[in-house]
Amino acid sequence: MDFIKELNERPEGSLDVACHILADNSAKLLEDYLVGKLASCYISQEKLEERANQTGLAYSELIANKIPDKGSVMSGDFGEIFTLYFLDRQYKDDLKLIKKWRYKQDRKKAAPHSDVVLFNIGDLNNPSEDDFVICAESKQKATASAFDPISSAISGYESDRTGRLAKTLVWLKEKAIDEGNQDDLTLASRFADELNIRYSKIYRAVAIVDRAFLNDEITKDINLPEKTHSFEIIVIGIDDLKERYESVFRRACEEANL
Repeated sequence: MDFIKELNERPEGSLDVACHILADNSAKLLEDYLVGKLASCYISQEKLEERANQTGLAYSELIANKIPDKGSVMSGDFGEIFTLYFLDRQYKDDLKLIKKWRYKQDRKKAAPHSDVVLFNIGDLNNPSEDDFVICAESKQKATASAFDPISSAISGYESDRTGRLAKTLVWLKEKAIDEGNQDDLTLASRFADELNIRYSKIYRAVAIVDRAFLNDEITKDINLPEKTHSFEIIVIGIDDLKERYESVFRRACEEANL
């Protein structure tokens, strides 16, 4: 995601948060990148091919059957998926990305529990205290409203920190068993059980906002938790955000058969 850059010039009174923006003339790069990632967040290539053979339906039809309709759920899913790949690119480690949207029971509803989960484990057969999990709360604001995405993301972080992450890890393990997903099961089992070998937890509160709202959002009077190695607030401004995320979902379906 080299097209996401740090915001250097900030308005007076800006919050002490990490702030990034979409680089100029990079909208197409962002779209192309996420279009190539989106479908796999909802269904694996193996299952897509299997369903196509079973039903005779085109890939585009099968993907459309998995993704949300336009509206708040689509906006939220985009924010979470963007956050997953953004955080992956922030680390040099070989992170394991958990595509929890594959486990949705209802495409028209948000996936339950913690928004975004990434694992780092050096050796699955030999867990160590160097292993860590990244858990992020992602909030998106694409249209004008009174919604405060930064405060909401912080509130979600508090929920993750005080128990929701633990519930999420158990849920991921259960869903992996139900779906027969051995890779996710192995990962979730390691991190759901920290009694034998502990690991580190890293939390992020992420707010993705339309660039037109960015200055207003980062100058609000908000009581921020202390920034530490294990916690950071990240705000990302994207031009024409609603148009961008709707285009990504539309193109992911349209271009699936190409």
